[in-house]
Amino acid sequence: MIPKLSIQIITFNNRQFIRDCLDSLFKQTYQDFYILIIDNASNDGTLKFIQDQYSISQIKKNFKSSAKLFVFRNIKNMGFAQAHNQGLKMSQSELVLVLNPDIILEPNFLERLIKVLTNDEKIGSVGGKLLKIRLGDLELQEKIRTKLIDSTGLTILKSRRVIDRGEGEEDQKQYDKKTKVFGISGACVLYRKQALEDVRVLIGQVKEKIEYFDQDFFAYKEDVDLAWRLNLRGWQAVYVPQAKAYHFRAGASINRRFSQAKLINFLSFRNHLWMLLKNNYAQNFLIHFFYIFKYLISKKVYLLFTQPLVLVKSGFSFYTGLHKMYQKRKYILSRAKVSPKEMRKWFQ
Repeated sequence: MIPKLSIQIITFNNRQFIRDCLDSLFKQTYQDFYILIIDNASNDGTLKFIQDQYSISQIKKNFKSSAKLFVFRNIKNMGFAQAHNQGLKMSQSELVLVLNPDIILEPNFLERLIKVLTNDEKIGSVGGKLLKIRLGDLELQEKIRTKLIDSTGLTILKSRRVIDRGEGEEDQKQYDKKTKVFGISGACVLYRKQALEDVRVLIGQVKEKIEYFDQDFFAYKEDVDLAWRLNLRGWQAVYVPQAKAYHFRAGASINRRFSQAKLINFLSFRNHLWMLLKNNYAQNFLIHFFYIFKYLISKKVYLLFTQPLVLVKSGFSFYTGLHKMYQKRKYILSRAKVSPKEMRKWFQ
């Protein structure tokens, strides 16, 4: 019998965090799930540690859990988007939790999210209150849970800049009301598989070309892009404050050709432009043109004076993928159910 929930974790040199993440999963009050680890060619012993510590017998003995853990290893780093797509194509579960390896869940996290999602068929994704983790004693690998907010859902501005709601604020219960949001951070988000199938992008007529997350993004902004598509098809995203988890934001390096800061800026800026092209109604673009233009100019000026090569490379990469993104735009907007006016309610 297929478990109701599949949990996908992409690992890339996450040996330092994976134990706490997996332990928190096997300690959940809800246990009708299996875990799929998709490893992007780690070289720090992540996979060996998982295989040594989380066999079926060890999981039953240490956690009294019947949940199973499977491992799929890529021979190279496929990026966040494509690796998760590999898992989503294999998953037959009703629900899918996309989870970063540097997340620690409170024991009732899954139970509370699943209750909300299954009680309303209009909801396509749910997320909980993410608080920040900071490192303590490095030798002891101490991880300190703080009261600083990491995310309480995604907010999109008129400029189309997307922020994690409440990030950096001290949690004083100011976000303790269950509410609809534009989307949920891809670090920890529970999707209804039916909603993912509804918003997938089909490139041509080949099954292998199905995309849930946009694979051309590689990493960064792919969760926002997916949230936007869910909104266009009328699926709701709901923030559930009673479900609590902790996030470190490990941010392991993805590509040795770039420093981390340069890589993040390159992917983030290029993917932001692609996301605007794919999902933005022309009418809404014109209405909010001043805000969008001002934000893009500020980003370009920043990169021009700090990382000019990144600005050139991101611009070149954007134009290289322009035709492909335009084809995706036609597919996405031709299937949109929500009007431009209805979409404007999200742009704050």
